[in-house]
Parts: sequence; C-alpha cells; structure tokens
Amino acid sequence: MKTTNQRNLRSTIFLILILFTCFNDSKGVNNFAGRPIKVIIDADLDSDVDDVGALAMLLNLNKVGEIDLIGVIVTSDDPYAPICAAALNTFYGFPEIPVGFLQDQPVLTNHSRYTKDIANGYPSKIKSWEHAEEAVQLYRKLLSQSSKESVIIVTIGHLSSLQRLLQSEPDHLSPLNGSQLVMEKVKKWICMGGQFPEGKEANFYRPDPQSTVYCVNNFEKEVVFCGWEAGNLVITGGEWLKDKLEPDHPVYRAYELYNNFKGRQSWDQLAVLQLIKSTKHYFSSVRGNCIVHSDGSNSWMNDKTGKHSYIIIKPSVETKSISNYIDSVMFGEMKPN
Repeated sequence: MKTTNQRNLRSTIFLILILFTCFNDSKGVNNFAGRPIKVIIDADLDSDVDDVGALAMLLNLNKVGEIDLIGVIVTSDDPYAPICAAALNTFYGFPEIPVGFLQDQPVLTNHSRYTKDIANGYPSKIKSWEHAEEAVQLYRKLLSQSSKESVIIVTIGHLSSLQRLLQSEPDHLSPLNGSQLVMEKVKKWICMGGQFPEGKEANFYRPDPQSTVYCVNNFEKEVVFCGWEAGNLVITGGEWLKDKLEPDHPVYRAYELYNNFKGRQSWDQLAVLQLIKSTKHYFSSVRGNCIVHSDGSNSWMNDKTGKHSYIIIKPSVETKSISNYIDSVMFGEMKPN
C-alpha cells in the first residue's frame, strides 16, 4: 500500500527534476524563459479515455509551473463531461481553473464509460452542465485577459467550439471579433485530428465536419497537427500506471472503467507532448497546408512556406520510450528521456 509520505516524496522529486531541467538544460519544458506558456485545452471528454490522460498531463505540468493551464473547454454532448473536467481540476488542486461547455446542443446524452462516475464521485464547483461557463464566452474571456501571442490552444476533439470562437462578434469582453482576438492573443494551435498525409479521422468528420473545414481554412496562425497515425503507435495506460496510481484516483477510475488498464492509444497525449520542449527529439514534421474536404477527410499539400505542419515519430525512436514518458507524466513524475 502506497503511503501519503511516499506520494509526497514522489511529488517533491517530480518538482525538483522539472525545475532542474528547466533552469539547467536548454531542452527544458519551459517554452519561454522564466514564463510558462498559457494553455487552453479543448477536449471531447467523453467517449475515449485519452482525453483524461491528456488532462492529467496538463494538470501535472501546471502543478510545477511549466505551463499555465488557464481554461478547459469541453466540446461534448455528454452532460457529465464538464463536471468530470471540473472534478479532475479540483482533485489536482486547481478548482479555480474554469470549465466551459458547448451549450445550445439539441440533445445531451451520457454515453461515456467514466464521466458520470467521476462527476458523481469527486467534488467540484460544477454540479450540473448548466453551471459550466458557455464555451465561446470562456474562450473570449481568457483570450481578452491574455497578452499578445501568449496562448496556445490545444484541441483534442471536434472543433465546434473553436469555430464558434472564430465566428464570434465583438462584445463586452473585447472589441475584437473572434478571428481578430485569435490573431492577436494566440501563438499557435495544436490539433489532434486528421490522418496524414491523407485519410479520414473521427475528430475531423464526427459529428461536425463543417467546423473542421471552417477552422482549418480560417485559422491564420501556426497550426501543428497530431494525426491518428502517430498516436495510434503509442500505447499507454497499462499495468505500470495501474500499479502507480491509488485506486481512488480519478485517473485510475477512468482507465479502470474504460478498459481495465488494457492499454490505449495515445492520440491526445501526443498533442500535449508538443508543449514540452524536451520531447522534440521524438518527432520531425512536414510543413505545408492541410486540406479538409466536406466529409471531414483530409489531404496534404507540401509547402515549405505553409502555416501548417504535421508531426512524424522519427524512425530512430522506439515508441515504447514515448509511452513510458507519457505514462510517467500522467502519473506525476518526469523520467529522463
């Protein structure tokens, strides 16, 4: 049985290792000297469990000050999803991190294996999806309060909320419309979606392919795509994580309920890795332009001057090393990589 002292010791070691890396190694996870990058995560926290793993990574990185997680947007039709997100934030010690929810959806259905259990089993400020902030209003508030080009948006679900942000009108929060606000405040967009160099992937085509077409065509800053084919190679959430986490941990419960720690592909976690500078040696990238068709399928046009890129796991890298690294950050310790 793991004791509280053991968990505290691991947390302390995690903090020391991250800070040592940040201040003594040019490959540290901090993207700006002395200033953590602001991050907004936009997740479909419902059907798959990799969203939980990605949020756990972000909250652990937030805990040691290597990112500033300023908000969680939940783009989902599961009414328990925003409560689940708020419960995770609270469990990690950040009840103040706001949660937005894609509202005005015609039908809400609890279809997740884990959201209701976590929403009902762990404390949070949000007791109903109606208590979550409206997604676009939260997006606009967070961006209006941020300095120029200081925010990275990470999407690990479909893009309905992001489209609504881009199409939003000036309001009491900002005299800028959505596209202008993004142009001024966002540094880049990291998107888990698509299949490269071509294919058809769920985040792009289900349930709202037109939002993908709109966002990819109208987002004017740098975009990094983490495609299905990359995350599909990296398996996490297996026995190692089961042994490390306490059974009453919400991440434990999510993976237990999802597939009882049989392991799962790490599509969303790979997007989070793009925030961590010391993991860049795992990946190369192809620059160009992503073309999204009306059915949500995508193709690629190489262009060295394009504003888009997609990641490739380097052939020399063993995917197991990426898996181990992701598992360790999901748990809350940083292993040398």
